[in-house]
Amino acid sequence: MSERQIITISDDKLSCEATAILLRMLNFPDTDYHTAEELCPFFENDSLKTIRNALNELYDAGYLRCSGKTYMVNKLRITQMKLA
Repeated sequence: MSERQIITISDDKLSCEATAILLRMLNFPDTDYHTAEELCPFFENDSLKTIRNALNELYDAGYLRCSGKTYMVNKLRITQMKLA
């Protein structure tokens, strides 16, 4: 069985919340795309507003794409990230 590699992010311009959401979406294949409401259970200490703001931040930075209310990882940006 092959060892799974973790993707890391080295973008100091992202907030902690945005970084955490992006890491979650990148490193857990079942969470590659979600709405803000679907991400709430993964971040119980954060409000829906905080999660929406972080998703919008990631969208504005080009890390996510959006279709309706669903955000998905921009696969073209993954090549710019590091494997740990």
